[in-house]
This record gives sequence, C-alpha cells and structure tokens, in this order.
Amino acid sequence: MKERINRLAKGIIDSEQPKMTWSPEKIDETLRMNTLMQRNLWIGSENGLSVKGFVYSSNLRVRIPGDNNSFGGLRCRIVYEVDTSFLTAGDTITGSFYLVTNCGEEEIPYEFHVEVADAGKTLGDLKTAEDFLHIAENDMETALRLLEYPDFVEVPFMQDLHVRALYDGLKGHGSRANFMEEFLVGLGVKKPVGLTIPGRARVYAELAENAEDTIEIRMDNWGSVYLEVTADGEFLHLPKKSATQADFEDGLLRLPVRILAERLHAGKNFGAVLIHTARETVRIPIEASAADAGGCDRAHMSFQKELGNYLTARLAYENGIGGPEAVHQMQRELDLMKMTHYDAGLRLLQAELYLLTDRREKAQTILKELQDSAALKISGDRKLNCLYRYLYVTLTGNAEQKDTLIRLLQQYASEETGSSLFYYLMLLRLDEELQKNPVTVLISMEQEFKDGCHSPFLYAAGLKLLESDPLLLDNAGNFELHALYYGARRKIISRELALAAVRVMRASRSYREFYRRLLTELYGLYPETEILEALCAMLIRGDCRETACFEWYSRALEADLSLTRLYEYYLYAMPENYDRLMSREVFLYFSYSANLDAGSLAKLYANLLTYGTPDSDIYRMYERAMEEFAVDQLFKERIDGALAVLYRKLIYPELIDTQMARVLPGILKSCRVECREPAMKYVVVRHEEQMTEDAYVLNEGTAYVPLFSERDLVLFQDENETRYARVNCAIQPVFTDMEELLQTCFEMNPMHPFLFMNACAKACRKEVLTGDDAILLEHADQKMELHPLFRAKVLSAIVRYYKRMADGIEDAKKDGSVSYLLSLDKDQLTRDERNGVCGTLIRCGHFSEAYEMVCRYGLEGLPVNLLLRLCGRMLLQNLFDRDDHLLYLTWYVFEHEKPDSVILDYLCEHFNGTVDQMYRVLMQGLRLRVETYDLEERLVAQMLFTGNTAKLDRVFELYASRKKTGENIVRAYFTVKSVEYFLENRPTDDKVFAFLEGAVQGSSDRERIPDIYLLALTKYYATLPELSEEQRRLCQSVVDVLLDAGMIFAYFKDLARFIHIPGNILDKEIIEYHGNRAVRPYLRLRILPQEEEFHYEEMRLVYRDIYIREKVIFEGETLEYQIEEEEDGVRKTKEKGEISCREIPGRSRESRFAALNEMSLSLKVNNETALREKMREYQKRDAAVSALFPIA
Repeated sequence: MKERINRLAKGIIDSEQPKMTWSPEKIDETLRMNTLMQRNLWIGSENGLSVKGFVYSSNLRVRIPGDNNSFGGLRCRIVYEVDTSFLTAGDTITGSFYLVTNCGEEEIPYEFHVEVADAGKTLGDLKTAEDFLHIAENDMETALRLLEYPDFVEVPFMQDLHVRALYDGLKGHGSRANFMEEFLVGLGVKKPVGLTIPGRARVYAELAENAEDTIEIRMDNWGSVYLEVTADGEFLHLPKKSATQADFEDGLLRLPVRILAERLHAGKNFGAVLIHTARETVRIPIEASAADAGGCDRAHMSFQKELGNYLTARLAYENGIGGPEAVHQMQRELDLMKMTHYDAGLRLLQAELYLLTDRREKAQTILKELQDSAALKISGDRKLNCLYRYLYVTLTGNAEQKDTLIRLLQQYASEETGSSLFYYLMLLRLDEELQKNPVTVLISMEQEFKDGCHSPFLYAAGLKLLESDPLLLDNAGNFELHALYYGARRKIISRELALAAVRVMRASRSYREFYRRLLTELYGLYPETEILEALCAMLIRGDCRETACFEWYSRALEADLSLTRLYEYYLYAMPENYDRLMSREVFLYFSYSANLDAGSLAKLYANLLTYGTPDSDIYRMYERAMEEFAVDQLFKERIDGALAVLYRKLIYPELIDTQMARVLPGILKSCRVECREPAMKYVVVRHEEQMTEDAYVLNEGTAYVPLFSERDLVLFQDENETRYARVNCAIQPVFTDMEELLQTCFEMNPMHPFLFMNACAKACRKEVLTGDDAILLEHADQKMELHPLFRAKVLSAIVRYYKRMADGIEDAKKDGSVSYLLSLDKDQLTRDERNGVCGTLIRCGHFSEAYEMVCRYGLEGLPVNLLLRLCGRMLLQNLFDRDDHLLYLTWYVFEHEKPDSVILDYLCEHFNGTVDQMYRVLMQGLRLRVETYDLEERLVAQMLFTGNTAKLDRVFELYASRKKTGENIVRAYFTVKSVEYFLENRPTDDKVFAFLEGAVQGSSDRERIPDIYLLALTKYYATLPELSEEQRRLCQSVVDVLLDAGMIFAYFKDLARFIHIPGNILDKEIIEYHGNRAVRPYLRLRILPQEEEFHYEEMRLVYRDIYIREKVIFEGETLEYQIEEEEDGVRKTKEKGEISCREIPGRSRESRFAALNEMSLSLKVNNETALREKMREYQKRDAAVSALFPIA
C-alpha cells in the first residue's frame, strides 16, 4: 500500500492495472462438526502484473492463521481455517472474504454447512427415524455403515432419550443386520419380519432314485432374517444349512431338500426338516418309502405286517391277557400269510397253534407231512429245523430226541448271538433241569438282556419267573426292573410281586429315575399306601421339587404318611396357583421346624396371609416370624410372587427407615416379565437417564425386574448375547397403588438412584423450576452418572432457572450466586444451554467468564444487546488494547445493533476492512463525536490503494481538516483526482485545481512536474470562461511544455482564446480517442461531400491510452469517422462521429487557412464580388510572404 501511494505522490500512474483472478469464486462446502479444517484460496493475475493486498474474513470461525492476511505476487495461496467446534449438525457458517487489493476490492462469499461426518450429507438428511428407514429400504449397506458411524448419534432423531437408550442397548449385541432390524422395529417405524413356513407333512412314496424338492419360505416384509436348517433322518440331505435375507428373491426362499433313496429301508421312513429362527423352531414332517421291485415286494410287505400282528397276538397269549381272542387273531394272521407265503415255516407255526389249542391230531398230521421232506428242506435252516424238532418232541415226548434237541439248542444259542432268544425260549420249555433252578434261568435272562436282547418275549418270560418266586428280586438288576415295568405297563403284574418290587426299591439309598417311573405305574395299578410311601420317599431322595410332584406329596400328607422332609417337599413342589389354605398340620409342623429355604418359607407365609384369617391362632403364631422374614428378604432385595404377598401385607409406611428406603423402591417397582420365546435367556433393562443397564436371568421364561418408570427400556437377550427389542412377552407390575410407600422411601432416602432420577425427570418437565428443583438438578449433575442427553435436559432446566434469577425473579433458594454456572463444564452443553449460561453471566456481571465462553464457543445465537453490554465492559476492562476476538465482537455488534461511543471509539482505533465498512465506522463515529484516531488517514490510504474513490473527497476533506496530513498522501490524492478529471472525465472540485496551480507555480522546473498535473490543469483552464493574466502566463508555459513533449489534445483549440496556439494545430480538426495502448485502434474516415467511401488512416498515441488524428477540414465539409478495435480476429466499432469545420474564437482571420475558408464560403453562396476580392487579397498576401521569406 505504501509503495503505491509513494508512486502516486510522484505522479506516477501505472500504465496498466493488474487483472485479478481468484478461485474459488464462491465457496459452498460441507464440513464435519467439531473439526478445524484448512482450505486454500488462490489469487492470481490475469495479465502478468503483480496483485497485492489484504484479505479479511467476515466470520470469526473462518480465519487466516497467524494474522498473515497480506499477499502479493502473480499467484498467491492464502491458507485459511474453518473452525466448526461446538457447532451442531445443520448449522451454517456464512460470510465473505473481502479482498482489498491494488486492483480494487472484491467479495468472495462462503457458506460452510456443518454435518455430522464427511460422508455427512447423508447423515445430515436424517431428520427423522422415517428418513433412516427410507435409506435402509433402498440401500441396506449404506444404512448399516451409517448405523456404525460414531457421529450417527448426533443426528436429530437420535436426540430422543428413548431412541438413544434403544440404540445403546442393542449396539454390540448381535450381527449388524440384526442390530438394524431390531433398531428399526424398536423405533416403531418398521414391522418385524414375518416368515411363512409350511409345517404340513410331506410324503415321498415309492422312490426308486434320489428325490429333489424345495421348501418355500416367504417373508412378508423386508429386513434382517437368519435361519438355520437341520435334518432329522439319515435319508435326508440339506445342501443349504443356513440362510439370510440376501437369499430371498422377491420375498421367497426356496430351500432345497434331497431324499436319498439308497438310505431308505423297507416300509415307511419317518424324518423331519427343522427350521430354526431366533424366536421359533418349525418342524416339517417327512415321510418316504422306497419303490417296490414288483408285486412280490408288496406281498412281502403285507406278509411282514401280518407276521407282526401274529407275534403281537402270540405275546398277548403268552401274557395270559388275550384269551380265545388272541388265539383267533393268531389263526387269522396265519391264514392271511398262507395266501402269499405257504412254506414250511408257516406250516410249523400252524402246527404249534394246534398244539397250543390241544388239537394234537392236526399238529401231528402237519408234522407227518413234513417228515419225509423235513430232513431235505429244512435241515439248511437252523431255526426251522429246531422248531420242527421242538414240535415233534412236544408232541411225541421222545426222551432221546429231547436230549439231542436240548444239546443242539444250547449250541446254537451260544453261537448265534443275535438269534439266541429264539433258541433260548424253546430251551426254557424243554430243559427240566434248567426249570428246577430259577436263579440260573434268571442269570441267563440277564445275560441275554446285557447282550442286547430287549424283546418283550424275554420280558414276559422274566416276569413269569419273578411271579413264580418274588424273592428273586432281592438282587434285582436292570433286567428285572424292565420286566417289572413291562408287566406294570400292561397291567399283568400281580399285587404280591408289585409289593415285593416296592420293598426292593425302598431299600435303595439313591434316586433312580427308572424307579420313579416304575413306582408311578405300580401305584396306578395298585393305589396302596406302601407304594405311595415308596414313591414319595424316592422323590424326596431325588430332591424332586417340580410342580408335577405336588400331587404325590399331597396324597402322602392326606394318607398321614411319616416321611422325613415330606412337608418340606410338599412346599417345594406347591404350584404358584395353589388357591386354598394349607392344612393346619402343615403350619403346625413348620412352627417347630426351621429347615425351610427362603423360597419355601415365602410360599408358606404367603399362603397363610392370603387364605388365613388374622384372628386365627395359626396366624398369630406366625405373625412375628412373617414380619421378620419379610424384612430380612426385603433387605436381601428378593422378590417373587410369594414374597410380593408378604411385602404387600406386612410392610407399612411406619416401618420404613433409611436402610429400608434404600432397597424397598426396587421391590415395589418390580414387574413380572413372562417371555413366551424359549430362546430368550435374559431380560435387559436400560435406564434412559443413566449410562447403566441391568440384566436378569429368565427362569423358565419368567423374571422379576424392577421398572421404575415407563422410560425404562426392556430388551431380551439370547444365549449368544444377541438382543431383541420386540419379543412375545407379558409384563405385569407386581404391586399397584404403592405411591404412599414410594413417597415415604423418597423422603427417607432422597438419594435413591431411581427415585432420584424420577424426581429429576419430573423437574426437567417443569416450565418454571423452584429453588429446590434447582438444587436437586445441580446435585444430579455433580454426583450422578447421567446419560449425555439427559444431562443436557438437566442443564437446560438449570440454565432456565438461573436466567430467571438473573432477570430479577427472586427465589428463596439463591442469593444471586452463580458459582454452579462458573464451575460447569460447558463443553458438554448444547449451544442453547451455553448461550443461556453466557447470557446469565453477562446479566450477573461476570464479564470475563462470559467473554471466555464467547471466545471458545462462538457467538451464534447470543442476543446482540447482551453482546453490546459485554463488549463495552470488556473494552473498558482491557483499556482498549487490541484483541482480535474483541475487535470482531465489536464489529458484529456494530453491524447488528446501534453501537455506543465506547465501541465506536475502539473500532475507530483498530478496525480495518473494506472501504465501505471503514467509511460507515467513520461516519458513525463522527456523529457520536468520538475520537477517530487515524481512521481518516487509513481510509484515504486504502481508497488510494484500491482505486475505490467514490467517497474519497469527503474523507480527504475530513482528513485535511482534522489531522496533521502526510505530504505523500496529499500528493497521491491530487494525482488520483487529476487522473479522474483528465482521463475519466469525472467532475472535480475547484480546490484540486487550486492545489495544482500552486504546485505548478511553486516549481521552478515545470518539466519535472507530473504530466497529469499539467494536463488536468490545462484541461480545466479550457473550460473556464476567462483566465487571469497570471493564469494565462502559467497556462502558456504549461502548454509549451506539453507541445515540446509532442502532446496535442482537442481541448488545445479552446485554449486559443487565452494563449498562443500554433497555427498548424488550429488549422486542423482533431479526432481524440481514449482507448488502450495494448490494443491498436483503426480509424476509418471520409470527408463529405468530396469522399463517398471510408478509408483507413493512422492514429498517433500522444499520452497513455489517448490517440489523436489531425485533419484539415474546410468550411462546408464534414468529416465522418469510425474507430475500430480488433476482438477475436474481428474488427468491431468502438466509437464513431462526425466533425465540421469550426471557427476558433479570437483567432486572427488573416491566416492562410482563414482566407481559404472565406473564399470557400463566398463560392458556396454565389457571391462573385466577394470571391474576387478574397482571391486578390489571398494573392497579395501569398506574394508578400514569398518575398519576405524566400525559400533557399
């Protein structure tokens, strides 16, 4: 700036101004919040001339680091910073860069949009949950990424406490897709995905090769789906074991299923495909059968079925429960089998049936028929061979044959392990020695059982053996128990054997589940006290407390059985819905027994409290114990259905002390949560106001959970720690109408976390807080671990309170102290809250602290009247020392509010900006009569530097009148004014020309005076009606200097009135064109009426961008001209006009040019006499000149 002013002071005018370019022309960008970003502003020169100047930013959040706001050169990079600290998503930083340069002033507007992330245009668009749903519907991957962004919690709809609690509770628990699904479902903007899985049975009959099929699963809504598929059946193969939503096409999943024919056995094969989702398992039954090889296979299957029916009837006969009907059934099945398979085996079975029904002749006939061929046809089949011999020996009683057969059966039984039972049963019937030793028989049967034989025929034989001698049970093993269970299930065991079995099982010292099942069957067959006692003893021994056992314990009590701990187990197994008073004996028993656990005691007391009467002796007996037990359990923070009865009946407000008030609220606010989805293992309670959560185990789908308000969020978690927001469940409060007790608890223990939180939440909802409310909320902020969103609500309410207090509304709680606000961590506040705090501090006179807040957090949203008050006080406090933040604040107040004299005084001393801004400050300062310091000089200098001189005269007048002026600035000012007058044809005050006259007259060497001074002065003289003698002499001397320099201008002819102008100038008309020396002008002209066509002539550059062309024109002639310049290779007309010959006032009429003009005029008017006279006069003068000035 100083360099340019010095040049102007010397009268040096730059022949060409720099042409500035800048990039970007307008700044519009999105930035991430809470960041400090650097960007570049490029300033260059278009014509190779150096651009110099300063850059100012109108917004303090957009600043030039290091106060390095000057620049200069052909290409300049200006680094600036954008500070988005403590702004929120959706905010906009607006303003402009002001370039104050040697080629003028320019404004570069900027607009920075603050969003939550760099990707943040998308996040910035998320105003509501529905907006996020829309993104998830159309681009799930983008939605999943957004959900995981750290700044996702900053979007508007996430500022709701319930929404944030849902987000925090689900995050990190399960897959990303499940997180998305449950979050949207929990928000209520999306329906859960429903799967339609066909559960009908599928039948695949007569498969000769593998069969392929699909199970179609439909989803009725878009969203996250995960399912697993398993097969129950070796013949089932599943190519796909799991699926997600990505596997569905148009909402349909085709799940492939393959039935492997090679793994199908004869007959029907049963299996299932199980589809497991997070909430259910669907079983799809599968039935498959292999293809028949022909009619013989169907006949074989029919034969197998008939054979099975035959054996069933035969077993009933052996058990003695079928009677004649069993025999008839065997005969019918044999007849059916003979229709397709009439062979030796069936004939032997028929012979046996004849023997069983004492039709020996018919049996003998069959055996005789087979006698000749038996050795040939059945010798190769051991079973048929032995059966034939067995029937033969039975029929004939041949001792020798019998001994041989016994030896053979013994051999085959030992050799053929899998078929030994067939031989063994015949051996039992034939071997008399074996029959005489039942212990040996039993041992052999046990061995058959151990070898894997579990045939009902073996059990039937064993049962008969035990029936014959119950003492064989003394060392009963697994086989004996199974034989007994077989007899009990079929109701064929005798009472004697049943009681013997009971005595054996009672002697057992350990619990065996098989004993329990056997005793249950025996009691159903013989409901006797001894069996009931054994059963209950076994249940007690096995610690069986399930509800199903309650019936047995009840019967035992009714039968007055004396069993150790019977009463205890009676209580253990008692169902929750037991709806009558227990017997007096039970209460009397437990009045002397103290062996019950807490849960059973609770049941006992709850039953008495619910169904007993307070005036009964039993009630009075237990009253003290019940109260003590209730208090004890209360302090242990236990709750269930039975304890709820105790607390409801026995806890009164008078009992509540400080200790009880610590635990009782959690009990009173308990809810019974019953989850109907087996996969769920935990109930998770997320507290909106705090950063905590609690998990409770689901016991058989039920849990007791304290829910202190409707604001508590309930989630469910499976064994994989995946959480779900919407689960099929029922939530029922355990207590109702307990507000009196809760209020008493709060009075006794006001710091109970959840009651305290409820009180805080209630206070936050108030429009106007009391002093007590403020104390409560302050304590919550300082002592409790609050969720950031709830803390924001607390702080907002506190700030409202202090604002009212600062406004003069009295409250008994405070004496005007704002120590809480001073100690507050204001980084955690929202903008509105910070502004409230800052405004309160200003109102309460804490200006330094308020100013620190404004410097750190910005002034967005602060009332201007408060900023005005703050600025005034801080200026006085800082003694008007320069402070960039304070300077910006004062300018902001100046623009938005009527400023006071203190602020204007500071601005006048320190503010720099654009010419217009500084001029406004100056004018306002003058109006309020404040000290303007050097503002006028700074402003004049900047006007001269930038060329923005619209208000230069006014400012210079103030500068010249009020301050000690600087010579260079004054001279530069007059140089600029001369340029404006001479080159730009702008009107100028006469004071300028008075200065120019003095400057020229005071100079002994006029050639050293700047040309622009001389030109402006002479041009000014040409406009005057008259010049003084001194002015004429000055003008003559100046014009002579200009003529010597070769400078001729059109206005010189006007000066001929006052001074001598050479005739060769006056004789000609002058075309003067102000153009550009870098662009050559082309002059086209013609002189009418002689010339009809235009022709080109050269123009001469006489000064800077001024071109002239001198042309002689006589009276009556008109010169038409056009001046062209070349643009993009094409000449374009820039100026055109016409000139006629004009008489110069005061000029001598005796000149040659004047004589020619007079002759021309006489000729034009046909005045021959005057023409002859003028011609003779011209000849005389011409001859005189030739004689006086001969040419060598």
